[in-house]
Amino acid sequence: MKIALDGYELGRDAKGVGRVIHNLLLRLPGLLPEDEFLLYTKEKTGLYSRSRVEEIVLPGRGRYLRWQNGPLKKALKKAEPDLLIATNYVLPLFCPWNSILFVHDLSVISHPEWYSRKYAWARRYLVRRSVKRARIVLVSAAFVEKEILKFFGVDRDKIKLVRYGVEERFRRAPEAEVMRWREEKGLAGKKAIGFLGSIFKRRHVPELIRAVECLRGEFPEAVLYLVGEDFGVLGGGDGSLLKGREWIRWEKSVPEEDLPVYYSSLDAFAYLSEYEGFGFPPLEALACGTLPVLLDGSSLAEVFGGLAVMVKRPEEKEVTAALRTALAAEEKRSMLLAEFERRRPEFSWMGAARELASLIGEMRNR
Repeated sequence: MKIALDGYELGRDAKGVGRVIHNLLLRLPGLLPEDEFLLYTKEKTGLYSRSRVEEIVLPGRGRYLRWQNGPLKKALKKAEPDLLIATNYVLPLFCPWNSILFVHDLSVISHPEWYSRKYAWARRYLVRRSVKRARIVLVSAAFVEKEILKFFGVDRDKIKLVRYGVEERFRRAPEAEVMRWREEKGLAGKKAIGFLGSIFKRRHVPELIRAVECLRGEFPEAVLYLVGEDFGVLGGGDGSLLKGREWIRWEKSVPEEDLPVYYSSLDAFAYLSEYEGFGFPPLEALACGTLPVLLDGSSLAEVFGGLAVMVKRPEEKEVTAALRTALAAEEKRSMLLAEFERRRPEFSWMGAARELASLIGEMRNR
């Protein structure tokens, strides 16, 4: 079988969708030894070269949809694949091929108020059209499946759940490395609470700031370490919401290779997001031995049930109490972290790749 794969999100700075496809693609060809893979990217990665994987760079101007319906569509028409793996929510407008469509979440459909009207309308049309036309729709949580059924009413049998994994590099960093990092970042002797991710309104970072401020009455050594690009939540480019709060450290990014030590240096990790399709940052924090505090809803309640301190509402008193538990309730902390270690095999990229390979095998045999 000739399998084409949309690798637009792959590259040096791959995040989210790109990391999902990266981790699956490293393993998938080995599980399907009879198949040929055509990987289409917007820049050369050089990470997946092997005898049956051809990486084809399709440079193009503009954003994803223009690339997908321009260079990618032309390349697919020429290659005539037996299967297209569409990794980024939507199929090309012209798509006569069998397809597996990844739908990572439906935030733009469920909460159009978070986006511009034009963008939300266009995405709703394209995602609906793609979900209905795809042979298989792949999701990482039952929450996303329920959203698809709620908004689009498609055949439940075409939706398949494949739980994502956590990379092996996310392990507790050596103590000497953690101490060095904490010293460099001004965290030595502090109770460090972290957040990592794009800073959108739905992630309630201002509420987190107020909760940590309240917590400092009991734990004056508590500090907040934010990592992520701000999308108008922190008060514009100058981060005015942070002014006068010297106990907050904000960086727009941390190098990929430093993520394990970042998570390992924290005493708690807070991710008060009201809408997630999966939730990689809290999973990575857990894998590095740091307990997360999460909002009890969307996929976070499903994926991290019994693995985190949950809050029902992003309100100051409730978040403060949850952070107190994460920092000071040693017995509960140890219990939850031990439960994650017991369940860690559930979060396996090889397991996810095997499930995807099995779905492809079923399509071949039909």
